[in-house]
Amino acid sequence: MGSDANSGGGMISVRNFLRGRKFPGTVRLTRSGDDSQTKVPSGPGAASTGQKVQGEEPTPDTDDRQTRSLHGEPSTSKQDASTEIDGHLNARLVQLDLGNIVPGSPPHSPPDRSAQGTNGLSPGRGRGAALPASSIPSSSASNLRSMSDMRKTKFKKLLDQQVVDLDALRELAWSGIPADLRPVCWQLLLGYLPPNRERREQILERKRREYRDLVPEYYDIEAADRSEDDNCALRQVIVDVPRTAPGVPFFSQPRLQKSLERILFLWGIRHPASGYVQGINDLVTPFLAVFLSPHFSGPVETWGDDCAAELPEETMRGAEADSYWCLCKLLDSIQDHYTHAQPGIQRTVFRLQELVRRIDEPFAQHLESEGLEFLQFTFRWVNCLLIREIPFSLAMRLWDTYLAEGVRMKEYLTYVLAAFLLTWSSDLKHMDFQEMILFLQKLPTGDWGEKEVESVLSRAYMWRTSFDQAKSHLQQQ
Repeated sequence: MGSDANSGGGMISVRNFLRGRKFPGTVRLTRSGDDSQTKVPSGPGAASTGQKVQGEEPTPDTDDRQTRSLHGEPSTSKQDASTEIDGHLNARLVQLDLGNIVPGSPPHSPPDRSAQGTNGLSPGRGRGAALPASSIPSSSASNLRSMSDMRKTKFKKLLDQQVVDLDALRELAWSGIPADLRPVCWQLLLGYLPPNRERREQILERKRREYRDLVPEYYDIEAADRSEDDNCALRQVIVDVPRTAPGVPFFSQPRLQKSLERILFLWGIRHPASGYVQGINDLVTPFLAVFLSPHFSGPVETWGDDCAAELPEETMRGAEADSYWCLCKLLDSIQDHYTHAQPGIQRTVFRLQELVRRIDEPFAQHLESEGLEFLQFTFRWVNCLLIREIPFSLAMRLWDTYLAEGVRMKEYLTYVLAAFLLTWSSDLKHMDFQEMILFLQKLPTGDWGEKEVESVLSRAYMWRTSFDQAKSHLQQQ
C-alpha cells in the first residue's frame, strides 16, 4: 500500500472512488493531457467538478448543478447528471494519489469555503510558497466572496429550520463553519442543544442553572470541607491553568483563568474514573474562545490580555457553563484517554504506528532504525488533539471537522495524526534520532493557515476511505 499510494499509478477513477458514497469535498479533475483546465481540492464540503473555459464566468445555475451532482443530490435533469459524471469517465484525479494531494488552488477556481489560508502546502514535501494577494484577479476575489456568502446562506437555511437536520449540518460543517455561526453549530453537533428550536432556550437556561449550582457546592467552599484528593486535584489545576495556551494573551487574564479553574476542577470531581488530567486544560480553550467570540473581532490571538474585563458577569458565566457542558460531551467519547494508564492514548498511538507503516513503509522503517518510538512524540498530539501543534486560531477550524465526525471522531483522529506526521516525511527521512526529536517537538507550523489544516484533513479522509474495506489493521489489539 505504501508504494502504490505514493506512485503515479495511484490515480483512481472518479466513478470507482465515489461508488456508493459521497466525498465531502471538491475534487480536482482534468481530461488526460489537458492540465490547464484543472480544478483542485478545496477542502471537503465544497464541490465543483465542471471545467471552466478561461475568460468565461460560470453561471450560478451551472455552479449549483455541479455541486448537487457530486454530493449525490438530484440534478435539474438526467442529462445534467450524466454530463457531470459520465463526461469525466476517462478523467483522472490530479495528484489524488494518497501520498500527494495538491492543496493550492489556481486563481480562477476559488474554493467553496468560508475562509482560506494563503500559504500553499504539499503534504509530504514540507511547506510551499504563499500565493501573493496581488496575483489574484479581482474577479476571482469577487467569486471567492460570493462562494463564501453562498456557503453561509446554506448554514443559515439549515439553522433556521424548526428542527435542524443534524446529518446535513455535519456534512456542511465538515469543511468549516463561519465564525459567527460556530457557537450554535458546535452546541448542536455535540448534542448540548437539541435540534428542535422551540426547546433550545429552555434547555440552555436549565443547563446554565445546573452549572451555577455546582460552583458553590464543590468549588466555593473551604479547603477543610474537601477531601485531600479533591484538594490535590485543585492544586494541580491551579498549577496548569497559567500554562494553558501560552501564546494567546487572552487566556492570561485572571478572569479567564478563574473560569478555567472552575471548569476543570468541577469536571474532574464529577468524573472520578479519571479525575483531572493534564491536557484536559487545553481542550477547554477552544470552547471558551468560540463562545466568547461574538463579543470580539479578529483572530483570538489579537484579543489582548484585558478585553474580557468589561464583559458582563452573565455573559462570562454563560460561556463558562456552555464550555463545561460541551467539554463533558466531547470527553464522553474519549474518556479512556484520561483514565488510569491512559489506554485510549496507547491504542491510538499503536494504530497510528500501524497506519503509517502501511502508508509509507520506508518512512516507518527509518523511524524504527533510529530507535524513535511513536509514543515519544505523539503522546501530546493525542492528549491535546493537536491543539498545541498548530496556531491556536486554527484549532477552531480543526474542531469543526472533529465535531462534524461525531461518534467517528476517535477513529478519524488516527488518520489526521498520520496525515499530520507524513507532511514532513521526506524531511524526517534524512534526520537522525536527535534531529527528529527536536524537529517534532517544535514543528514549523507557525505560518500555517486554513489551507494547510484542510490539506491534512483531506488526506486523512482519503486514507480512511481507502482503508474502509480493510479495517483489520486498525482493530484493537
